Amino acid sequence: MTPRNIVFFGESGHGKSSVINMVLGYDKAKTSSDAMGCTFRSTPYPHQLSGHDLVLWDTAGLNEGDQGTVTDMKAVVSLYSLLKSLEGGVSLLVFCIRAPRINDAAHKNWKLFREVICQKQVPIVMAVTHLENEDSMDDWWKENENRFRAYEMNPCKDHGSGVACITASKGKLRKGGRHAFQDEYNESQDKIRSLVVDNHLRVPWRVQPVEWFQTVVSTSTKTGWCGKVEVIREKHTVNGRGIYELASRWGISVSEAEKLARILEGC
Repeated sequence: MTPRNIVFFGESGHGKSSVINMVLGYDKAKTSSDAMGCTFRSTPYPHQLSGHDLVLWDTAGLNEGDQGTVTDMKAVVSLYSLLKSLEGGVSLLVFCIRAPRINDAAHKNWKLFREVICQKQVPIVMAVTHLENEDSMDDWWKENENRFRAYEMNPCKDHGSGVACITASKGKLRKGGRHAFQDEYNESQDKIRSLVVDNHLRVPWRVQPVEWFQTVVSTSTKTGWCGKVEVIREKHTVNGRGIYELASRWGISVSEAEKLARILEGC
């Protein structure tokens, strides 16, 4: 059976690689502290979890651009290219976000990949990281859920809340040989593994290229000498479905959506 693809995405420093290492049970994925800036390359980590053959994908950080509102498009292009290239389809999107941060880029990336590119056909869940100092990690979501709902960031709820409130850090090693957040880490590991196993599609969805632009042909006639009629066909490029969905979901103008789509179209 073809392994099912689980794609982790989010901003740099929000714990994607650390969460993948926690699912794996050992340190394999390089964290942002290991390599400055990391790269725009997506890295696969084959893994068997609860009898399921999976491939965990670590992706480039979808950081905000220089203007602080729109994500760096190089990372968006990298993730879009990955999703289109997965012949075995996609079984789950795991959005990693660091508590208590939520910004404009976060909800735009959520909508772009969940609604525009994956057409709401792939379940999406959320891993909220850096909660090791909370009295109760799970209470954090209860207190902050409405903020995410206001941004229309609604995790899959087929199995529980669709959210894992976790820490991906064991903390400092103490004299007795035990890490400061070992208990919280062990609890988090169980939660994120269950989140992946319970929510991923057993029959993956194959991502199709978004119809950013369409080519239409217009036909006209021209009468020449001696009454000879000439048929003239001209091709025109017009905006496709993806342009208007992007403009609507990101709250930007159609012209801005066209510029972003041309970048993505070049994938």
